[in-house]
Amino acid sequence: MKKIFTLLCLTASLIAGSQVYAGIVDVRFTNPVTTGDNFCVNVQVKAQDIPFELGSATVFFTYNTAAIRNPQHTPLNFNEANTCAAAGSVAPYKNSFNTLETGNLGEGNYAILLLYPNQGCPTVQGEWIDVAQFCFDVVDAAADKALTFNGQYTAFNTVANNGDQLTIGTLSGLDGSVSVSAPTTTINNILITPNVTKSKVMVSLNLEQSSSVVIRVFDMLGRSVLTDSRSLPSGKQTTDIDLSKYSNGYYLIEVDNGTQKSAHKVLLTK
Repeated sequence: MKKIFTLLCLTASLIAGSQVYAGIVDVRFTNPVTTGDNFCVNVQVKAQDIPFELGSATVFFTYNTAAIRNPQHTPLNFNEANTCAAAGSVAPYKNSFNTLETGNLGEGNYAILLLYPNQGCPTVQGEWIDVAQFCFDVVDAAADKALTFNGQYTAFNTVANNGDQLTIGTLSGLDGSVSVSAPTTTINNILITPNVTKSKVMVSLNLEQSSSVVIRVFDMLGRSVLTDSRSLPSGKQTTDIDLSKYSNGYYLIEVDNGTQKSAHKVLLTK
């Protein structure tokens, strides 16, 4: 049982007027263990082509709450106990973990924040290295766990061998699988525009009946920056979300009406 994501990391750092190639990151679930009512699995990374130091990262996964739920995390590397930077005297990372369970869909968002520029450690090479362990309560051992990375939001920032921190990578490929994908539902005809904005985004949706709609905004480290609850009538509705007070970068906008949910990533650049 394993899943490997190949993440292509390109940079926005400029050296002599050209972009720097950061390397390719492979990510997988591995070492699944079920003990009684507890199911645990590890997330690992490795360098596919050239060694690198890990910068900030987001590991976003989904799962079937009819099989497993209530995940707990244990950092294994790239964490607050990893005193590997500054000649072994400093832990350069801080971690956070957020979960959301709606119906049969569960989501986990594990974030790694590099606190000290160009101090990422340990070096990620061509062998798998543990990132974190996630343990779930088992609801139904016979049900499909449907544990899978969300490739749209799982992203890695690397530090090049020359010490330059690079920008968030993008998904370039997918090999293998953990299990059948989790059942997902979306709000009918939901649209969030534009994908790139200087301030506001518009959320358009078509509700079959009057609903209480919750709009949440997360940064790419998994931190909640905005929660907006609204009661909307049935039919086609539009509403604006103002991001102008936040810093430039990618944001995840999630729209939830209690039974259906959709999430989209937008780039704020002022």
